[in-house]
Amino acid sequence: MIAAMDRFYRALTTPLYDRWLGGVHAGLVIKGLYLQWMVARFLREGRRRVLDAGCGPEAQMAALLAGRYPTSSFVGWDLHLAPQAHARRPNLSVVEADLKTLGEVETYDLVYSIDVLEHMDDVEGALDRLARSLRPGGLLFIHVPDPEARSWWTCAEGEVPNCFRPHRTGDDHVHEGFSVPQLVQALRRRSLEVLDARPTFGRVVGLIKDLFSLGERRGIKGIGLMLLPAVLLGVAGEIVFPPKRGNGSMILGRKSGGFAA
Repeated sequence: MIAAMDRFYRALTTPLYDRWLGGVHAGLVIKGLYLQWMVARFLREGRRRVLDAGCGPEAQMAALLAGRYPTSSFVGWDLHLAPQAHARRPNLSVVEADLKTLGEVETYDLVYSIDVLEHMDDVEGALDRLARSLRPGGLLFIHVPDPEARSWWTCAEGEVPNCFRPHRTGDDHVHEGFSVPQLVQALRRRSLEVLDARPTFGRVVGLIKDLFSLGERRGIKGIGLMLLPAVLLGVAGEIVFPPKRGNGSMILGRKSGGFAA
């Protein structure tokens, strides 16, 4: 019976992982929805070269986007990669390296970085490298925690500790986060036009994420799938009615010089 339920769960969630959401972890899904809302039109034009700067061990978001946009090519960079990350999609390649070594110039049409900058000591240098790697007209999307982030309950703060691997380089936060005005100034200093900038994880979406974290801590099976309808509605509400403050910050900027080819 348990084996049959596991098969049913996998059959139900695999399309969500591969085609739409990248997983059912609430935080990953929410941030992925923000990213896709910002850049979907750009990617639908096709033949884009995309960098996921800090793709995570399994390169889930890069794999999701590579599946949805097969005429574009995707590259994921991360300090630590899982073996399966190297064979996720034919139009996805991954690099196990520190972003400090990123030296490409005018290579990518889209660069995105999701909750990575807070882990880096040299944020200014990282932003310089990301901006330099963009082609003229290319887009830069950044999401980070807000430095004044608050949880609904202290027992839901932070992520559930990973008991299956040792603590690794890059896991810790070097910075508490960055506010929307800080991101705006950072992009303008690099001569990027700010197309959109707003708080994320407002009160409703923040509540949903905390419920997920609380459910994970208490071992509630399928908590991500149960909360998925609320996640989708909550993010849609934030897109239409941006929160005045939130637990995260996101920004989309464009490099001057025309449109990416």
